[in-house]
Parts: sequence; C-alpha cells; structure tokens
Amino acid sequence: MELPPCGNFKAGTCERNEVYIARETDDAFIIACRCCQSMAVWPKDKAENLGRYEAWMKHKAAREAQVKFESSRKTYGF
Repeated sequence: MELPPCGNFKAGTCERNEVYIARETDDAFIIACRCCQSMAVWPKDKAENLGRYEAWMKHKAAREAQVKFESSRKTYGF
C-alpha cells in the first residue's frame, strides 16, 4: 500500500514527506508526518460493506421491476 503524501508537503510548508501509519481503527488509518507532526485520516476500502451494498442494489432493482410491472398492467373499473 502506498501512503498518501503529507498535505503540508504538497502545500510547500513541510520540508520532507515522511509519513507513517500512526494508528489503525476499524474503518480508517491515522497517518502522521514525522517532519511537521501533522495527522490525516485515510478511510479503509469498503470491501467489508460490499455484500450489503450488492444486496441493497438487488433489492432496489427488484422493487423497480415490480413497480414497472404493476404500472404497465391494465386497470379495470366498474
């Protein structure tokens, strides 16, 4: 994994780009710079939630197909 560069280094206020992973949480990495002591939060990939997202998309597509089918049916009145 390639770490993102220091934000201050990109802005030109930090002398060196010496970033490292200071801490890791369940949903993000805390990245720090040794030179300017700045901190950045980098979110983890959403691969863990991919199954929930795909199930939601299938449910949404099924619901849209059901609504389309119901709207295309003829209506009868007495």
